[in-house]
Amino acid sequence: MGRPDGIIILVIWQFFAALFSLAGILIMLLFFLPAVAWLYDYARTGAIWGLSIFLFFICTYFAASIAGGIGLLSGRKYGRLASLYQAAVSLILFPLGTAAGIFGLIYLNRPDTKQYFRKT
Repeated sequence: MGRPDGIIILVIWQFFAALFSLAGILIMLLFFLPAVAWLYDYARTGAIWGLSIFLFFICTYFAASIAGGIGLLSGRKYGRLASLYQAAVSLILFPLGTAAGIFGLIYLNRPDTKQYFRKT
């Protein structure tokens, strides 16, 4: 069985999302975290905790996007699972992420697509 056609569209979305999440990580590290130094006491503590939690989620989204893209290209089962996670998280990124997330969730749960990833 050859690679289903929609896989390439999902791979493009995976790497596109990874690029923008990497940009978000760099912006947070270069601009937002240094700005925390101007805050005092509880505001500084709260800002550091909030930014750290947000940075953690962006990093996991970045990792899932890269792993999903590579896994989808190579036809691995972990690529489908990482892509399902990334598609579910993309639902909150309105409007483009929502559309891509819905497409990814529907497409990756189709029987022929599942069969393609079952062979490896």
